[in-house]
Amino acid sequence: MENRMSGRRRSSCGYPAGDSIPGGERGRTMIRIVFMDIDGTLIPYGEQEISRHALKAVRLLQDQGILVFGVTGRCANQVPDIGFDGVISYDGACVQDKGKIILEKDFFEDQELDWIMQDAKDQGRRVVLAGEGEDPVQDPLQEAAQGRVRLKRPWLLPDETVKEQVLDALEHRTFDKGIVVARIMNILKIPAGSVMAIGDGFNDMGMLAAAGISAAMKEAPVQVQACANFTADGVLDALEHAGLIAMSNGTLL
Repeated sequence: MENRMSGRRRSSCGYPAGDSIPGGERGRTMIRIVFMDIDGTLIPYGEQEISRHALKAVRLLQDQGILVFGVTGRCANQVPDIGFDGVISYDGACVQDKGKIILEKDFFEDQELDWIMQDAKDQGRRVVLAGEGEDPVQDPLQEAAQGRVRLKRPWLLPDETVKEQVLDALEHRTFDKGIVVARIMNILKIPAGSVMAIGDGFNDMGMLAAAGISAAMKEAPVQVQACANFTADGVLDALEHAGLIAMSNGTLL
């Protein structure tokens, strides 16, 4: 197993890397926070829910005083309630601390929303709005038809904007898991060397590169693996390899 973790980012990742940790030193490194992707990572491909072993692993980390954040592209209300210390949803557009939303910004003005909708129509793009009901797409669309929809303004968008600024911000993806993870690390004053990230998708690349220790699932695309220190056969394998849990014959000790 030792040769899976080189302690260096591959240059093909394309994201700035956090402080890497050589494999031989990981046992002496105090991990203070773990960021876990959900679909394809905490919930393996082909599965519908988090396994009891993965749930136990989350509890074991928390018992050690390690914060566990779920990081996902899902809507906030679709994140499994397993007692995460924090949740990053919508690929970074919403951040919750123990269920309390802590990322709040101003709403788009009506004219700004008109610009977005018209630009999407001109370019033949779909506009998907996420709400809080059981159907996170349909409900807001019905509200929009009745003139009741309100959208949050991206946090990197200035309060005073013109049409070109709004469309430019949307074109260049305002939100990113890596950006939000870096902000949380800064707020909590946790250095990259005390951070672990686990993921499998292209939207996990920035998060993996920001962490001192990072694991990509073995099924992840090669570009994603390039942003990680090592590959793993699931979350339990990743945590064991990082020295955070102990296992025997596939069973947590």
